[in-house]
Amino acid sequence: MPRPSLKDQRSHEILDAYLTCVARFGLEGATQARIADEAGVKRPLLRHYLGNKDEMITALADYVISGFATSLDGLRHVLPETATPSDLVDTLFSEDVGTDPRLMLTYQALVTTVPDRPDLRQGLTDSLTEFFDVVEAILRRAAPMAPDASIRAVTQGISAIFVSMDALSPLEPPEAWRAELKLAASLLASTLEGKS
Repeated sequence: MPRPSLKDQRSHEILDAYLTCVARFGLEGATQARIADEAGVKRPLLRHYLGNKDEMITALADYVISGFATSLDGLRHVLPETATPSDLVDTLFSEDVGTDPRLMLTYQALVTTVPDRPDLRQGLTDSLTEFFDVVEAILRRAAPMAPDASIRAVTQGISAIFVSMDALSPLEPPEAWRAELKLAASLLASTLEGKS
């Protein structure tokens, strides 16, 4: 397998630094100076590797979407075909499994730019839809007799609870919150019990 090019490696390092800066300071606060400092490169190299500001935002969106796809592949790999809603909730809210909170914080920052950058809408929407599809498939297998509307509502609820966990990470919330969010997702999933 060929080694990644220096350009690919540098671009990845800069995008990771950009992700950190957006998660910490927001999209507007993630200045080129901060990104360059975080990446340990000179500011002109940002343009060399990622392009102008609009191209940088597009590259960041692609990077976030790719990060979510990797996390989703991991979720699919961890959960067997026979996974129950409880297995799903346990996996999503496990302390040692999960997404990088920077991804969700940056995703949210990118969503706020969609009115000015409608070109980002489809990729961001597709990424979230793919997550919904995985959650829905597990719920549907576990409760095949449940009405579609119930499956979709529980999918949305569990997904929203999961997303809020990462969204709250800058607050450094008490550990009890994680347990309470998991319990809320479990209670929601339990509404499908007996519908198999």
